[in-house]
Amino acid sequence: MNPVASSKEVCDHVGLRNDVEKAILTHAGLRQENVTDSASLLRLVEATSEAVELCEKLQRSAIHQARRMDIPWSEIGAVMGITRQAVQQRFGPEQASHPLPKSVRLIPGATGFNEMQILEAEGKAGNHLVDFGPLYLTVMPSNEKWEHRRVLSLNMAGKRAQMEAAGWIYVGSWFPYHYFKRVVS
Repeated sequence: MNPVASSKEVCDHVGLRNDVEKAILTHAGLRQENVTDSASLLRLVEATSEAVELCEKLQRSAIHQARRMDIPWSEIGAVMGITRQAVQQRFGPEQASHPLPKSVRLIPGATGFNEMQILEAEGKAGNHLVDFGPLYLTVMPSNEKWEHRRVLSLNMAGKRAQMEAAGWIYVGSWFPYHYFKRVVS
């Protein structure tokens, strides 16, 4: 093993740990030196629980986005330190999150490479995005033509407000992307 590489990995993990710790303490309204009373400790427990839940959602979303970009399960497993089978079993394909009404259509085979072309064609045909997930899009018909946008933004609050002010409707996010739609005038 290259000692320089392992040292860099340790530095990256330390930096990430410090950033996460700072974010959790800030969210809980605490500083490291004042986490001693029971109320502060309970706020810290609550904030760390929220962080764990959020990190799990971000991890699942990142893995599904990697799959949408055709990254093999074996490569995803390798960066996670687990086998291809383990990561595929844990994060395997999901279906739409709820039963679909008859007017809604599920489009299988959507990837990060082709989804915007699919949405462009669907929007011209009067269909708009209502749900999405690993390797699928769900569209609903309407009497209007639609346009769709995929936005990469880490400051989503500001970007979402900006997009909505321009008439875009927020559909949802798939880390690190956020999806919007609007009626074509």
